[in-house]
Amino acid sequence: MMECAHPELPHDVRNGPAGRAALLCAAAAMLLVQVTLAGCSLISIKSPERPLSTRDMNARVLTRELTTHFLEASARSTDNILASESDPLVIEHTLRWELGVIEVSRDAETQLAPLMSLLDTWALALQLQGFMSEGAPGGKLFGTHQAALRELTGNYADDAQSLARSLLTPKEFSEYQTFVSGYVRDHPFQDLRFARPSVPTEWSRQKGAESSLLDEVGTIPQALADTSQRLQIYGDTVPQQAVRRTQLAMRESGYAPSEVRAALARLDERLERLTAVAEGSPEMVRGAEAELRAGLRELMVRMDSSMRAGAEAVHAEREALFAEIQQERAALFAAVDVQRQALTADAARIGDQLVRSSGEQVRHFTRQALVLVILLIAVLFGLPFVAGYLVGRARSPLRHS
Repeated sequence: MMECAHPELPHDVRNGPAGRAALLCAAAAMLLVQVTLAGCSLISIKSPERPLSTRDMNARVLTRELTTHFLEASARSTDNILASESDPLVIEHTLRWELGVIEVSRDAETQLAPLMSLLDTWALALQLQGFMSEGAPGGKLFGTHQAALRELTGNYADDAQSLARSLLTPKEFSEYQTFVSGYVRDHPFQDLRFARPSVPTEWSRQKGAESSLLDEVGTIPQALADTSQRLQIYGDTVPQQAVRRTQLAMRESGYAPSEVRAALARLDERLERLTAVAEGSPEMVRGAEAELRAGLRELMVRMDSSMRAGAEAVHAEREALFAEIQQERAALFAAVDVQRQALTADAARIGDQLVRSSGEQVRHFTRQALVLVILLIAVLFGLPFVAGYLVGRARSPLRHS
């Protein structure tokens, strides 16, 4: 450590009261410098982004995976019924079932909030299970295939409840289960249209829960990933939905696959008759030709009607898909704009705070530096005089003696 004593002081003076006073002055000056330097601190900048938690991301992924497996199992059951069933009423009910299940389950799994998506899917599974139970409106719509669909909805409800139990805390699970039980009891399905009120709206009305859109969207990468998953979900379900709508429209217009095969068989018979008549009796060709034209006209009219109905169904599904995509894109842009505004406001606030803090630190440091310079000047210029005075007093008794 640098000594704060004059180099010309003798050893006995440096070890005396004057020397100790000088050393104390130097130590105080060094301590003041260290305190001044330690007062400078860094400023941390926080980002306003609120990413979704790991549980929320798991809830979103697992809920959509559960719905995908359910829709795949429902599609297989529908194909089996259409391949083996001859009752037109059961076939119509099956097609309407498939269309309704695709629409309501897709709406439930694409809720913005992951936990609301889980809650909506859970409530839907219990509603479908109740609709297919004995004595319910859907308990006798599918004939001999009722047991298979009842098992399908039962597994769906069990899996949804197990998923909720694995993701929620015991307190949250009890609260969600109470809400779902009351919702299913108050809003059972009455027909294959599966009309139901909004689950998030009912939850907010009962619980008074209000959350901002920014909190539910998460970060911008999470929002973009969610939009990509939604588009994939629509891409997987809309073609199947269009096929089922086309099949239902064909059946409603009186155009069935068996009738197509019968009409083609009749056409083959008439062509054979026309060939035989043309070879044996040319005079009868005109009558057979008129009959053939009438049969072809009838077939073409029915095919045009069915194709027109199918095209209208595909057009309606495409418009619905585009409308849904536009809504999702608008919601995403709104969320991104809100987050951008929040970032801009926070950056401006942080900039102002940084400027104010920097100014205060500069002024504080300047004051401390001035005080330190004054102290150093006082020490450098005053110490020799003090030391000389003390030395003079120390030598004065020596002269008298």
